[in-house]
Amino acid sequence: MRKHLILLISLFIFCGTSEAQQDPLFAQYNSNAFLINPAISGSKGNHSINLFHRWQWVMFPGAPQTFGLSYQGNVKDLHGIGALIFGDVTGPTSRWGGKVSYAFHIPLAQRKMRLSIGLAARVAHNTIRTDMVQLIDPNDVAITNGDNGVTSADAEFGVFFYTKNLSIGFAAPNLIQTKIDFGNGAGNRDPIGHGYRHYFLSLGYKFRMPEKKIIVEPSLMVKYVQGTIPQVDGGVTVSVLDEQIAFGLFYRSPAFLSFQCKFLFDKKVPVLLGFDVALNNFQQHSLGSTELMIGYEFPSTDLFSPKETGEEPDGEL
Repeated sequence: MRKHLILLISLFIFCGTSEAQQDPLFAQYNSNAFLINPAISGSKGNHSINLFHRWQWVMFPGAPQTFGLSYQGNVKDLHGIGALIFGDVTGPTSRWGGKVSYAFHIPLAQRKMRLSIGLAARVAHNTIRTDMVQLIDPNDVAITNGDNGVTSADAEFGVFFYTKNLSIGFAAPNLIQTKIDFGNGAGNRDPIGHGYRHYFLSLGYKFRMPEKKIIVEPSLMVKYVQGTIPQVDGGVTVSVLDEQIAFGLFYRSPAFLSFQCKFLFDKKVPVLLGFDVALNNFQQHSLGSTELMIGYEFPSTDLFSPKETGEEPDGEL
């Protein structure tokens, strides 16, 4: 019996929530990068709110579903703040929580470049519903003496270098690697699991064609979780009509394609639709993965305009 419980807890720890592999998976990083990097908050020069939902492996029994509400904003030019409320359900396991973040933005090279450093604190409540699982021996002490819910806290760190067109980011969630122990602290044994540190390295560049109102943005992200094989996400987004419509195609290792389309209504309400398909036999057991994001963008300011003159920066970056 004990091995069944350990398997269940391992599934929870691997498929849990917040921002990546052990944390939830998203395809919308390039549209809402604050989900993984606290240094992003304030980098758009405005305030924005986003409501999102991802259903991974649609129609697969117990497939992960992640949803939440995020906010990020710029305060007095140099300060960024953000907040996230999230929920993640995978079969009999779930995680609910939130985070708050702060970022400080440093202007460089006569305000043509910026460097942001961000920190975030988060808390999550992890739950396993054993009543949803058929147990061989429901009286096993691993069940009767264990906890069905555990609350944990952790921290995130991020760095973000950006110009009008170029962006380079690095983020590391689960800095503390808080223990996740459903054993109710029995004895002096080690806990069954803990939050594994994640690492994200991202790169993007916008090629602008203002006469045609087109922007082509290739992007790349490398993700690594302790003890796993690094993953690579890469692709390109094409925006037209002053970024009112955008289409994206991305590849995620080991074998996934992600299709995205984004619409910006009245220059205030972005709606993103995403659909992932597996390029291996697993696709036979699922209809793919879907993702939806809808938000609201408040008026923004140009962070790269000279502070005391009306001159336009000439930086190609």
